[in-house]
Amino acid sequence: MSSVASVPLNQQQPPRVAPPGAWAWPEPSPDRLMKAVAVMLLAYVWRVQDAFPLLSKIQLPLLAAGVALLLYAGERNPWRQPRELRFPLIALVGALLAIMCLGVPTSLVRGVSAMFIIKGFMPNVVLMCLVAASVRSERDIEWYAKANVYGALMYATVVNLFFHVGQDGRLGDLVYYDANDFALIMVCSLPFAVYFLRSPDRRKWRPLGMIALAMFMIGIVKSGSRGGFLALIAVLMYIVLRYRALPRRVRATATAAGVILLVGLGSTKYWTMMSSILHPESDYNWSGESGRREVWKRGIGYMMHNPLLGVGVRNFPNAEGRLAEEAALARSQGRGFKWSVAHNSFIETGAELGVLGLCVFIAMFGITMRDMNRLSSLRRYHPPWLGSRITPLAQMVLGAFVGFVIAGFFVSAEYFSYLYFLFGLAMGLLKLVRLRRAAMQTMPPDRRLAMIAYARLPRAPRYSRGVAS
Repeated sequence: MSSVASVPLNQQQPPRVAPPGAWAWPEPSPDRLMKAVAVMLLAYVWRVQDAFPLLSKIQLPLLAAGVALLLYAGERNPWRQPRELRFPLIALVGALLAIMCLGVPTSLVRGVSAMFIIKGFMPNVVLMCLVAASVRSERDIEWYAKANVYGALMYATVVNLFFHVGQDGRLGDLVYYDANDFALIMVCSLPFAVYFLRSPDRRKWRPLGMIALAMFMIGIVKSGSRGGFLALIAVLMYIVLRYRALPRRVRATATAAGVILLVGLGSTKYWTMMSSILHPESDYNWSGESGRREVWKRGIGYMMHNPLLGVGVRNFPNAEGRLAEEAALARSQGRGFKWSVAHNSFIETGAELGVLGLCVFIAMFGITMRDMNRLSSLRRYHPPWLGSRITPLAQMVLGAFVGFVIAGFFVSAEYFSYLYFLFGLAMGLLKLVRLRRAAMQTMPPDRRLAMIAYARLPRAPRYSRGVAS
């Protein structure tokens, strides 16, 4: 019998070396597969090829995806096999893809839907699966989080330096994302920056977190996005109330710094725009035939008239131009009509994929956020297979989803690569927990008892990493 088990739990002292979970779960360095996936992240989400045109000539996104798939095809690590991705989320994404494909024959413009599935949606699915499959430890999740922060910081820096606020108080003429899209991805990146402020053994990463936090806030203010502002408030509240892996003073400091930057950077025009949230009926972007409210009403109408398969993926603008009564009236009067997106991820999904597609899309968020919330709630008692950093990482991912859901209600972002990167991280965390729990059943009894005893210690210290292999 182990000596650990012979001492009452309340008399045991925290170990002076890494806890049992560290030597049970080695944390190898990032390998070629992870680096290739990180290049995919930088290409599909953070558009490095737009900042460096030479990368566009070599088709960086396709090249990175091809290399990553080849490396994964030769992978022999048992924790990286496709069978380990048996999650409800995979089934839901597959169902969403099936609905898209079934809707191609009845789509308003079949070519638009077919090409988007191949060139737009499938790369997102590949990115999601590769992120989840390549994860072997918390260190891998943290490495992807760092890659995401670096990419977001690069993009925010380019936008803040080389793009300017127009007369309407908003960023204009962005290369890929518009101002609302940009605000969404910056808000979703805030919890990643805050994560690296969390503990003393992360001191070397704190400057990265602080610089990124400042640059993201500058970008959010410059965007002039009201949806981004509401999402920012939600994320800041989440950090204060729910990001409990961070010490209270760090949460309060990070939130206070964000509020100070928001107040200090916001101009009079910015705050005038934000105040219109309280009186949306007086805003030009709310009323009128091309205002948000009318577009949303028409989008719900498209879904009700095509409840099975919708108007076809990526065909909401075509529905606006071809099906809207306002468009027909404008043509009869010899004037133009805006073929707009829905400016709402959920309404646009319902209009393009029907009621079933909308239910699948909502379920993807619901299941993932539920699972991340369960991992986020395990603070006082850590099961021995959990690891000391699973909970903070789950809270980080959950915070990003909070921002995405709020901002996504005002932006057509349902097919953003960033969303599927977040889904991949969430599945990677769930995979770690599931495989470690299963691995404990095959451990020698003395090692298992040592891990259980350590997990039950009232104030177990945090450790940055285990033994690298």
